[in-house]
Amino acid sequence: MRTLSQECLRGIALLLMSQTVVSMVILNSTYLEAMLEKYMEDDGEWWASRPRGKRAITESDMQLILDLHNKLRGQVYPQASNMEYMVWDTELERTAEAWAETCLWEHGPESLLPHIGQNLGAHWGRYRPPTFHVQAWYDEVRDYSYPYPQECNPYCPFRCSGPVCTHYTQLVWATSSRIGCAINLCYNMNVWGQIWPKAIYLVCNYSPKGNWWGHSPYKHGKPCSACPPSYGGGCRDNLCYKETGTGARPSPNEREESNYVEPEVPRTQGPWPRAYSPTASPSENLDRNDVTSTQQMSQLVTCDTKLRDKCKGTTCNRYECPAGCLYSTGKVIGSAYYEMKSSICRAAVHAGVIQNDSGGYIDVMPVDRRRQYFASYQNGIFSERLQNPPGGKAFRAFAVV
Repeated sequence: MRTLSQECLRGIALLLMSQTVVSMVILNSTYLEAMLEKYMEDDGEWWASRPRGKRAITESDMQLILDLHNKLRGQVYPQASNMEYMVWDTELERTAEAWAETCLWEHGPESLLPHIGQNLGAHWGRYRPPTFHVQAWYDEVRDYSYPYPQECNPYCPFRCSGPVCTHYTQLVWATSSRIGCAINLCYNMNVWGQIWPKAIYLVCNYSPKGNWWGHSPYKHGKPCSACPPSYGGGCRDNLCYKETGTGARPSPNEREESNYVEPEVPRTQGPWPRAYSPTASPSENLDRNDVTSTQQMSQLVTCDTKLRDKCKGTTCNRYECPAGCLYSTGKVIGSAYYEMKSSICRAAVHAGVIQNDSGGYIDVMPVDRRRQYFASYQNGIFSERLQNPPGGKAFRAFAVV
């Protein structure tokens, strides 16, 4: 009996190892392993030739970031019919470098954000390649539910079951066809109230800007079946591609494509009403980078949703609050600066950022925790006092105007 048990255990162990190996193959394809292989060990030849320090992005890092973006964009599920091949833009690289040099763990600069998309990544300790962060952005797909055409009536819903999905949606935004990134070494960088002695900071800027409210990241369909005409029917690895060797860029005079999904006719119902954009989007006879709306993709929350449950270790989303939060039970802790266990929407009402009878969109900026949060009565809400909290962070709420 003992021998049989040992054999059974040995078989179970082998089975688990086999499953682990299969999982590793699925998560790390041969192509991706080859791409990342040279970064895996700190003492390799590549590491010796590039001592850690403040540096502009190298040609090899640039190519790795660009190649991984295009690889991931070409393998989205469900498949995309209008996903454009991404090319490197030196002007976007310059703006990314300028922001990376500030060593601020927040999106910026404020004057540029209406015109570009932006993803941030940072780490310290053992070296990680820039593609580590790119893959992490894409992996948010696990929490994202793609809005199919029949769900877009008239606007596409944004469903994210995790803390954040907007890094993923920006990465796979079909019309964001240009990218520029920069890497900087930041000493004593403040990341969510923690001081990182030597933080490696990655900033990637995208154009045209993605994450438009009410739009899906891309159109679903046969790859390359809905490419802009300027691509001339070219298709490469499921991406719209101009056969010139440099990727594709629609001409300035071409009407910009958007990812808005026009509802299809349901099989069992009458036709859906024609979809329309909630505000002017880049598809409406505008230059490629002009922005006339501040309503980028937002995450719908309830009156009782706490910020600590939605914003964990990343730059926070834009949130959409319902009307009528004045009389809900969610706590509000603090005044002007709110503790992370506070209700997002009730704190916004308390701060006067949104009105109780209409709700609305708010931007949230995490800041270092306060030693003391003050109680007050504002806009019909009593906030609570808290002194010397054991940890966590604070946040401020801002109106979207």
